[in-house]
Amino acid sequence: MDEREAFEKLKDAIYRERGLDVNQYKENYLKRRLAVRMRALQLINYESYLNWLNTYNGEYNTLLDKLTINVTQFFRDPEVFVEFEKNILPDILSRAGGRLKVWSAGCSTGEEPFSIAIAIEEAAEKMGIQGPEYEISATDIDDAALFKAYEGAFEGRTLDNVAEPRKRKYFSFDGKNYIITDKIKKKVKFLKANLMDPFRRNFFDIIFCRNVIIYFSKELQRKVLQYFYDGLREEGVFFMGKTETMLRDLRDKFRCINIKERIFEKTSTGGAEGTKE
Repeated sequence: MDEREAFEKLKDAIYRERGLDVNQYKENYLKRRLAVRMRALQLINYESYLNWLNTYNGEYNTLLDKLTINVTQFFRDPEVFVEFEKNILPDILSRAGGRLKVWSAGCSTGEEPFSIAIAIEEAAEKMGIQGPEYEISATDIDDAALFKAYEGAFEGRTLDNVAEPRKRKYFSFDGKNYIITDKIKKKVKFLKANLMDPFRRNFFDIIFCRNVIIYFSKELQRKVLQYFYDGLREEGVFFMGKTETMLRDLRDKFRCINIKERIFEKTSTGGAEGTKE
């Protein structure tokens, strides 16, 4: 078969075996990611890689890891978290009475949701709120990343943006890895979920989805952003990646409150039908 036909069959196989519709990814991005695996296996075309997948089913897990971006660290883009902790959280904590529901969508190996938890603890402490009640739903499609996140053990380089006092306060060191404290770990619930499907409706005060949808087609971006809109409570806050842009036809649903850090607030004028929980 020719390369185009093999490419289409390859996409169909990924969807059939793992339920991931890779048609929603930008084609150039998808081809680059496939090329990484094909080079590693010394395979020269899509047909040979499709045959490899059919022979070695476990390759799907490796491919899925390559298709989902797991480059992350604690407090990635520190200025975003400074804004979150100093100017966003105090208002939301006051409004919510110290009770928060947060979604870290595309959480990878856990650095982002744990960073969010630390920021909430620090902001609440500054406000004199003892024992803030919050829960972070951290979702990803990658089983291996979720397993690592659940373990809560991190190499030192991922903590480059964590000040020493916070390291001592929120981590222990076992001689090799930094281990997140139980106080923080119990606040984060790790779940397997696909961003291409609806999650929860009118549930979250805050949603983080950063450096994920940039790899999606415009059609999928629109679909996923609608899910985020539906998932937020009134006046809920949404964080995008710093290289991502809110789609023009959704700007009546998300009011920009910090363009530099890509922070948006759900408006009451969106008028969209909610998704089922």
